[in-house]
Amino acid sequence: MQKGIPQIMDITSIRSVLHFLSKEILPSKFETAQQPEQNTIRIGFRGLNNLNWIEACWQGDCARITKIKRPEKIGASSTLAKQLSHGLKYMALVGIKQDKFDRVIKFEFAKRPGDEISKYLILELMGKHSNFFYLDKNHKIIAAGKQIKANQSSYRTISTGDFYTSPPKNLKKEPNEKESFISWKEYLLSRPESLKYTLINSYQGVSPILTKQIEYIAGLEKSNVMNTDITLLNDELLQKIFHIWKIWIIRFKSNLYNFSLFNDYYYSVWFKEEELEKKEKIDLPEGIYNYYDHFLQLNKLERLISKNEGIVFRQSNIERKNFNLQNQLLQNSENHEIYKEKADRIFLNPNLKKENIIEAEKLYKKFKKLKRSQNIIKERLTIYKNKLDRLDEFSAMIENISSLNIGTNQIKINLLEELNEEICSEFKVNKKYKKNIQKKEDISNSFPIEINTSEGLIIQIGRNMRQNELITFKFSKKNDLWFHAQESPGSHVVLKTSAKIPTDSDIQIAADIAAYFSRARGNFKVPINQVKIKDIQKIKKGGLGCVTFKDSIVIWGNPMRGKNYIKKNTQSKK
Repeated sequence: MQKGIPQIMDITSIRSVLHFLSKEILPSKFETAQQPEQNTIRIGFRGLNNLNWIEACWQGDCARITKIKRPEKIGASSTLAKQLSHGLKYMALVGIKQDKFDRVIKFEFAKRPGDEISKYLILELMGKHSNFFYLDKNHKIIAAGKQIKANQSSYRTISTGDFYTSPPKNLKKEPNEKESFISWKEYLLSRPESLKYTLINSYQGVSPILTKQIEYIAGLEKSNVMNTDITLLNDELLQKIFHIWKIWIIRFKSNLYNFSLFNDYYYSVWFKEEELEKKEKIDLPEGIYNYYDHFLQLNKLERLISKNEGIVFRQSNIERKNFNLQNQLLQNSENHEIYKEKADRIFLNPNLKKENIIEAEKLYKKFKKLKRSQNIIKERLTIYKNKLDRLDEFSAMIENISSLNIGTNQIKINLLEELNEEICSEFKVNKKYKKNIQKKEDISNSFPIEINTSEGLIIQIGRNMRQNELITFKFSKKNDLWFHAQESPGSHVVLKTSAKIPTDSDIQIAADIAAYFSRARGNFKVPINQVKIKDIQKIKKGGLGCVTFKDSIVIWGNPMRGKNYIKKNTQSKK
């Protein structure tokens, strides 16, 4: 799969998920609810043998319902999660209803199977109009995912206490496998435009992805049939499309589903294995979950990169402005002798007046003040310069995480979340208030990279400030060797040499890796500082991973060799 916007969950995908869910979780006991994000709810159902989780999302660009793996405990304290956990406690899920090509899903709850339905959960998966409802037995809204005011919709308002009303009825024609080709063609020709939009605007349940799937199975992708005006298509091409059209209807109504990926980007739930180039059997609920999870992680990764880069950029502007201001003050203070000379010239005047003496005294005071301020200003300049260098290090770490294809997307997310905490903590950045549902109990889920040299020694690589701190001061022993690019931001690299004397090859590998994990990795050779751990000292009041040392050996690292060694000895999981 590639980067991009995930495929919209169409009616066929919805129907397939509900088909599998109905077999697995009906009937089952409501266990718990969590709201990890504003537009997402996760619900656990206890069956006879295990606990099943489903995720319902009403976010406009990625509305979906999927079966998921057991999630982390995030968002159990949100208002909606508490309402569900309290109101549905000890209740049983006894029905999942979805009518034909309707995109509204109704979950029915009763005290026990066979009893009167007393609570409902309704999920509307309709793009930007998607929503989620918790209703009582009279269909009165107890809670809603999104409140809709009168000025936001002319059809219906949504607020707590209102009675639930269904979305506008779909007036398009219902697909029928018994419809003849002539009738189908004539009906489409009554709305002449591209075949794709003619199908979408004429029949229920047709989405852009379905038209792409039909075109793919018909073998007409290269002909770009779906984007061609229907009046320009001959009967031979339309017959091929119509044949696949009927196959889709039959499989949809017969619940004949099979998950598959095609074109390395899209998925389908109604293709058969023999219709695909890759004959790979994938469990449907797991396949759909993994598909959306992949894209959601990519989107989260991009947001975190952008967020961290924004913080570094804004903070760099602040520190640079302060640095320039102090630099200007230093320049002014260096001219302090001018004020003394002016005062001296005033006292050389034989006809001194009182106002002249007052002016001269002011000049002497300014001279003394500027002279005293030089050392203070120089200290401030050092502080702001160190802050700018530190922000440059953070920037290099963000660049390493985002550009180096090492580790899974989830590992990168953890690294960036830790990095965000480090930046905000170190620079006292006022982070926006986050609700409890968005907080994690512990985000320290990432670990330094560990690889072995050809002689069996361990090399540890820090990928953010916290990991740099750990491998340098906590995981290391005094005779281990520490590597870092000279005068260039980058990762700390530690070669574990306390138990065994390293060879020249071991040291060179560590230097090459340090060069690769530095901002200077675009160079052919990079000077690397090699220092014994016992000679490394932490800078007082410095941030995580801030170190100093006196003596070092400078060796040359080759970033390309480091890259090849990392690639060979780590398994990148995508």
